[in-house]
Amino acid sequence: MTLVYTHENLTLVMNINTALHNAGIKTQIKNQYAAGGRGEIPCFETWPEVWVTSQFQLKQAQEIVANIMSQEHQPDWYCQKCNEQNGAAFDFCWQCDTAKPH
Repeated sequence: MTLVYTHENLTLVMNINTALHNAGIKTQIKNQYAAGGRGEIPCFETWPEVWVTSQFQLKQAQEIVANIMSQEHQPDWYCQKCNEQNGAAFDFCWQCDTAKPH
């Protein structure tokens, strides 16, 4: 097994895990409930982690995680139909459901 993602926020870890699962990649979550040990255990050792169970799926998993992380640094976009501002992570306008231009 290989670690592919860790973060202090369990919601972000679960989102990465779901994206990998949807791509057919088998994963395991570690430290999901370790947050209660902070103070007794060093903080970073309690962060939830996503591990890929198969070395054959590792490269694909790393590419998916890198793609998701790169979207974090993209600018907001404006809908061509209704001119509504949308966050970079949105593929469709939240206001009128028009697809994000590419």
